[in-house]
Amino acid sequence: MLNLIEGKKVKSRRRDSGVTFVLVILFATTMAFGCFGYSSTATVHAPIITGVYYDTYLKGDTDGEFIRIHNPTGSSINIGGWQITDYGEREGVITFPEWANISAGDSLYLAYNATAFYDEMFQEADFEYGVDSDSTPNMTKMDKQLKLANTGDEVILKNNEGEIIDVVIYGNSIYAGAGWTDAPVKDVAEGVILERDRNETSGEYEDTDSAEDWNDPRVYVVGQSHFSYETFSFYGNVTVFTSPDSSFSEIANAIDNAQESIYLNVYLFHNFYLMNHIIDAIERGVEVEIMLEGDPVNGIADDERYIANQTIATGGEVRFMMNDKDRGIHDRYAFNHAKYAIIDNEKTIVMSENWKNTGVPTNNTFGNRGWGVIINNPDVTNYFSAVFFEDWKPTSKDSFPFTSDDPIYGNKYGSPPLDFVPNRTIPTGNYSHPFDSEVIYGEFDVSPVLAPDTSLMQTKSIIGMIKGAKKSVYVEQLYIHKDWSSYADLKPNHFLEAAINASRRGCEVKILLNPTYSFERNHATIDYVRGIAANEGLNLDVKFIDIESTGLNKTHNKGVIVDCSKVLISSINWNEHSPTNNREAGLIIENEDVAGFYTDVFLYDWYNGSLPPEAIFDTGPGTYPSIFGMHNGTITLNQTITVSKLYTYPCTGTGGHSEHVRIWNSSGLDVTANWKGYKRDWHNISFSGSFTLKANETYNYTIKTGSYPQMHHNKTLTLPEGEIRCIKFTDANERVYCDWIPAIKLWT
Repeated sequence: MLNLIEGKKVKSRRRDSGVTFVLVILFATTMAFGCFGYSSTATVHAPIITGVYYDTYLKGDTDGEFIRIHNPTGSSINIGGWQITDYGEREGVITFPEWANISAGDSLYLAYNATAFYDEMFQEADFEYGVDSDSTPNMTKMDKQLKLANTGDEVILKNNEGEIIDVVIYGNSIYAGAGWTDAPVKDVAEGVILERDRNETSGEYEDTDSAEDWNDPRVYVVGQSHFSYETFSFYGNVTVFTSPDSSFSEIANAIDNAQESIYLNVYLFHNFYLMNHIIDAIERGVEVEIMLEGDPVNGIADDERYIANQTIATGGEVRFMMNDKDRGIHDRYAFNHAKYAIIDNEKTIVMSENWKNTGVPTNNTFGNRGWGVIINNPDVTNYFSAVFFEDWKPTSKDSFPFTSDDPIYGNKYGSPPLDFVPNRTIPTGNYSHPFDSEVIYGEFDVSPVLAPDTSLMQTKSIIGMIKGAKKSVYVEQLYIHKDWSSYADLKPNHFLEAAINASRRGCEVKILLNPTYSFERNHATIDYVRGIAANEGLNLDVKFIDIESTGLNKTHNKGVIVDCSKVLISSINWNEHSPTNNREAGLIIENEDVAGFYTDVFLYDWYNGSLPPEAIFDTGPGTYPSIFGMHNGTITLNQTITVSKLYTYPCTGTGGHSEHVRIWNSSGLDVTANWKGYKRDWHNISFSGSFTLKANETYNYTIKTGSYPQMHHNKTLTLPEGEIRCIKFTDANERVYCDWIPAIKLWT
């Protein structure tokens, strides 16, 4: 939990580790409590109950309880003499002192035990109502103490005249009085805070006096962060890369160029050759801090213990996010599953892959398919730095430092056995590694995505991106669960249903899954999606990646591309557990060149390690003379084709290309594409997504060319796929011709 919540400053009485930590947390606090629930148009004019923590981790349970109330108005409100109570035979009542106020837009935390509250939340309570544990102002208790039942209860806020201002009921409560309608809020699990939803656009709390105000799919475990969803717009550069092709070289290069600091949060770190680069960085004076998962599936490997030990011995720091319920340590996240690094507080590396031999392979003929990116922007880096130090903070019980031989845990979080010898064998395979990394310059909108903070937003983040798709959605995942939750309580997969609904809006949707992990779940998803596509006639397809043909070990990716203009790179799997219970990290980048890079990678995987089939309209090469200018004409097809690119045939030794393309007709199609300059394959110009040209329809085209493209000197050109006709060509010298046709290819 951050040290500033909903604009409320907190008096610190705990020691934090280091100036850097304090500065980063100060940045983090400006973004607290930004993940809001489903939208509501209700207007709130009085204090409301916004949080209830009733089923706590603490022994005896009650000491950990707290209630949060919030003033959503623009004015301070005196709440002296106001009361909070529950309902029934064991009714407890607590009363605010006469001087109590709640400032405009502020929140107050009411803790049963203020000391226990601080231990759990790392901030001071505003009032204490159960015991007198410290100097926190006390509320007055009436008769019985207010204790919240785990199975069901009520929290009722009354003003000083006894009028009910707000009510929340949960679990098996039978309350049927004023201030509430319909069924209680569904009971939450131990360690989970009952949180009121907030509108994603306005930030206002929902207030319909019903369970609908409390149904956000996010699970608010005590102690978790509440970072807001931010978008950072900038002109600059990013580096795009993919595994196995270039991930090792890019990450190693970033480490080797670090001058001041490397902060790494990764689920698994097993690659000894990446370790070598980390050790070299420490030895030249770079500060290194590494956060790892303390209880990964199959346990901590000796490889990772060895790497942690070498890092510590050289002068770095390593912490594990761990869990030990017997000792009262509960991890904030089920798994610390993120994969990101921050270099010199300037660069942020975000990946889908662990730092293993398969995820970041030393030899690029072998390994998993994964996506990665390096963002060179201080705002993005500051955001991820805040996340890193929020998770790292030594004051949190679950942030456990590596020691070679801990007196309690021995070498569970320590050194490998004395006879351990690292296996430095470099696996090789037959992957052809066709994708070099690229530095892309331009304008970017970058939006970090965190689980559980912002991963399940409905109008922004991943779901919002898919809901906004106009033409195409490409998904590549390790696995996708058709349904979420247990078999007895199935509910739709939010991500998958958003993709399916995109196809219902007319988008082309392709979903690529891995066959060697969670095969049965993936196969069920394939059957489900294909059934919908067949029944509804959708442009929707899903299949397994062909491991043998591509030469990949597997696809471990967790990526999405929308409209060939936005791309998600992340660690978030498409099950329920990952976005709701894990610490995950990713980002959405809006830039056509970035999305184009990953689109090429995706289509390579989709078409089994080859270029996609070119069901095309192709004029073939043209002849001289040549000059650039403006072409206007028509295309009439005898077959239906799908198009996403236009290729311009250049004259030998020139940069012949098209600078602007428009294709349209009277049936409503109207698409354009603009040249991106001399970078990547500049002879191709890409539309923002694919579109369909139908058989026996005539389409108008306008093509503005540059340099010296090839031409066909004909009025009409008849091809196997149809006919292209020149209406007018105006060259660079303003001369007009009616028999110059551009030498082009329309293809996907």
